[in-house]
Amino acid sequence: MLAIELLRTKYYSDADIAGNLAIVKNIRNKFGTLINEECSSGNGNLEPYLLESLYAIESKGDPNAVNGSTYGLGQLDTATASNIPFWLKKRAKIMTSSQEDKIKKLFGSALADCLLNLKYDNAPSKCSGNAPSINLVTRAMLLNPEKNIALSAMYMDYLIDKYSFGGTSVTPPTGVRLDKLIVHYNAGQGNAAKVPQGLTPTDTTNWVKQKLSITTSDYILKFIGKNGFVDILNR
Repeated sequence: MLAIELLRTKYYSDADIAGNLAIVKNIRNKFGTLINEECSSGNGNLEPYLLESLYAIESKGDPNAVNGSTYGLGQLDTATASNIPFWLKKRAKIMTSSQEDKIKKLFGSALADCLLNLKYDNAPSKCSGNAPSINLVTRAMLLNPEKNIALSAMYMDYLIDKYSFGGTSVTPPTGVRLDKLIVHYNAGQGNAAKVPQGLTPTDTTNWVKQKLSITTSDYILKFIGKNGFVDILNR
């Protein structure tokens, strides 16, 4: 298990814990098998409780959740979702054969070929003609729990790899900066790049609150703050 630094500051009160645990229990009952399958098919760094936390915060476990242009359990938008297989396979180069097979199974060989072989973010492909590939993965696909879980799990794999530390070229990482990962997931890679280097998780959270977004700083606390989901699921 990767080391994660929890924060002392909290978003949730003690009174919120029972309700949040009930949300996670519902997620496990409905989607636990799919979540475990996706974690097992990756490179070993993604734990089920991280996906459970993500889905609890993003959608309260509602596969039909819609918030503006984001959809489903992991609240992905179509442009981001259309990039995820490319990011994992070509940018991070950590896609496993099981994950590649899952993309082919869920999306069919023709669409999977486009998703896996983009030249750059949302690059035009044979599936999109001359237009950017921002809707290769559609709203309807993201409202399908199996597809949403597969893509959001792969996105988390990609982000864990990006924000992990302690490893070498031949040894696995020992920890992950979930504060930075959450900024990337919630506010996008452009905003994640604005966060100054060298900040502690606490300092990152404060910087995000002051300079970027209270919504995103609250998200960090919901995830790794005292009484946050990572905290209560590992007590």
